[in-house]
Amino acid sequence: MNIRFSYRRINHDEKKLLRETVREGGNAIREVLGSFDSDAVRLEGAVERHGNKPLYRARLKLHLPGKTLVALEEADNGNAVVRQAFAELRRQVERFKHLARNDHLWKRPRRRAELRSQLNKGAGSDREQRKAYADLVKPHLPELYHFIRRELAYRQALGDLSPADIRADEVLDAAVARGLEGFSDSPRHLEILPWLTGVALRLIQEETDAHRIRERRVSTEDLAPTDAMDISDDEDTRMYEFYQPDEVIRMEDIIPDPESNDPEQAEAVRERAILVHRALALLPPTWRHALVLADVHGMKESELADILDQTPGHLRQLRTCAETFMRDWLGQHLAQEELDQASTGELLGSPLREPLPEELQAEILEKIMPLE
Repeated sequence: MNIRFSYRRINHDEKKLLRETVREGGNAIREVLGSFDSDAVRLEGAVERHGNKPLYRARLKLHLPGKTLVALEEADNGNAVVRQAFAELRRQVERFKHLARNDHLWKRPRRRAELRSQLNKGAGSDREQRKAYADLVKPHLPELYHFIRRELAYRQALGDLSPADIRADEVLDAAVARGLEGFSDSPRHLEILPWLTGVALRLIQEETDAHRIRERRVSTEDLAPTDAMDISDDEDTRMYEFYQPDEVIRMEDIIPDPESNDPEQAEAVRERAILVHRALALLPPTWRHALVLADVHGMKESELADILDQTPGHLRQLRTCAETFMRDWLGQHLAQEELDQASTGELLGSPLREPLPEELQAEILEKIMPLE
């Protein structure tokens, strides 16, 4: 792999440190490329300091035969932004290799089978740990589920995901399973709901990256591997695929019913809420998460810094940018007086609070604590 990297408005001493970070990042990309690496592979990158502000932008572009991957990141530290960009590029390369093997054509039923197998391993030896994890997770499943549906609605509205890519119950399923796997290593200073929210966001981003790759990839022979796991006789899988059609999540589905008894006022509140959600869907995901998780779900700044991998100062900048964009966009559709009188919290409203479907909750908890 050939590497070409430029440094803009970076002083000599800082450039020396950044070059070492770039060298480490390049080695990591070579490692994950494996057999895909060749002289035809080219990595171009740049890191730039924004004027006199402590803000850095990093851009990486990896040219593969028939494919180009791009990673863009911003942070208030040069080393941090380069590391984040290489981490994002590494994730994209891993997804590219995954899809190049046509795994995406058969992974959904396999995911269910593997998840069941993974959670049942050692069910007796770590039963106490599983019980503690189940007790921690259970009260937060409804809020996590509705947050996931909300995020999927935004991404489906923009075409970043299609309903066929992944369902809200699948994300919840996988987030809880991945959480159990890393439960013993989870940060002790982070509450269970923010931690699982971060896990769910990473899963959704993985699916978004995979969707982007599938949309750009042209293949005339998309056949599943001959050694793919054969679960055609799995009755549970057949029932799942037959009875669970792809779910289209509309903006109307993620809005709580207005509390007003006046039908006209209730409809006005609902229409404004739909506009707010449309504005949120247009935001860059990190901006949206900085605003929604803080102002709607009430998460602490320290928790968001961990979830979004941002410094508190940059997090506040992102939230301000998100609020400014939202209000500017809404100003094209609502009266300015109405906007001026409404606080950000009033515009965003409350999260949808409904019970989790009983069958889904029972299914997830049974996977954590299999029946005797």
